Amino acid sequence: MRDLATLLGGEVLGEGETEVAGVAEIEAAGPADLVLAVDERRLQAAEGSAAAAVLVPAALAPAAKPAVRVPNVRLAFAAALDVLMPPEPIAWEVHPSAVLGRGVRLGSPVSVGPLVAIGDEVTLGDRVVIGAGAAIGRGTAVGDDSVIAPNVTVYPGTVIGRRVRIQGGAVIGGDGFGYARTPDGRHRKIPHHGRVVLEDDVEIGANATVDRATLGETRIGRGTKIDNLVMVAHNVTLGEDVIVVAQSGIAGSARVGNRVIIAAQGGVADHATVGDGAMVHARAGVTKDVPPGEKVSGFPARSHQSALRVEATLRRLPELVRRLERRLREGR
Repeated sequence: MRDLATLLGGEVLGEGETEVAGVAEIEAAGPADLVLAVDERRLQAAEGSAAAAVLVPAALAPAAKPAVRVPNVRLAFAAALDVLMPPEPIAWEVHPSAVLGRGVRLGSPVSVGPLVAIGDEVTLGDRVVIGAGAAIGRGTAVGDDSVIAPNVTVYPGTVIGRRVRIQGGAVIGGDGFGYARTPDGRHRKIPHHGRVVLEDDVEIGANATVDRATLGETRIGRGTKIDNLVMVAHNVTLGEDVIVVAQSGIAGSARVGNRVIIAAQGGVADHATVGDGAMVHARAGVTKDVPPGEKVSGFPARSHQSALRVEATLRRLPELVRRLERRLREGR
């Protein structure tokens, strides 16, 4: 415990020589496990569990179990998982069933899994991992320490930075949804010749899609995290440290600033701009520009406080209608 507290930048409460060997949920914890308690309710559950010790934020003071108390409990929890539950060893090899095109440049070491297809002139940096069944298109560059999970498709010309993680089933660089209507009402496909750029430390969730630009590039800024089942359209620019939660959609040529949060099922219309530090609440539909720092919700998206007032009024609407009808019947 004492060594763990030092690694996590925290303080030990209780017996500092307690040994921990893993991390577990409170209900499933064994006598060698560390558990996380972020509030009083979970702390009470943790102290009644079989766990060896508990990780707590600065506001809590466990009495029944040894603890590590830290200033930022979520950061410390992530670090504890790295220390106590390290990932499986990586097989640094190119699997015999992988297919590599002409002029492929491989860093040292790399891990290329079974049935991977790598196109011509692809560059993989050092310590890159490509999971089974992934397809990496011609001319793609993948930076050091990046991980591409099984069954990911990366279309030609994509630029992937360092420490990027792309989860299974994601598609990076497919054509954007662009069509021109012909005089007889048909839809003619607009060719897409741009590319996708994923900057350093970007993460793309499972089955998410990031479309290539028509011309130019679709760019995802450094440190941005995109959840599962998110759609990012052609020519979009996402800033740095953006969070985009599941089932959200960002339409073509939209601009999203730094440190923006787009909650679940949020939508941003084409060519709209969302300013730095703004928050788009769950299921909000942004149809016009959002100023920096603004919180918006509803459809069309408006100031969150304004949307709350509208919702409060809507809840009263049936009673207001009944009162109005009663007055009309009474002739008043």
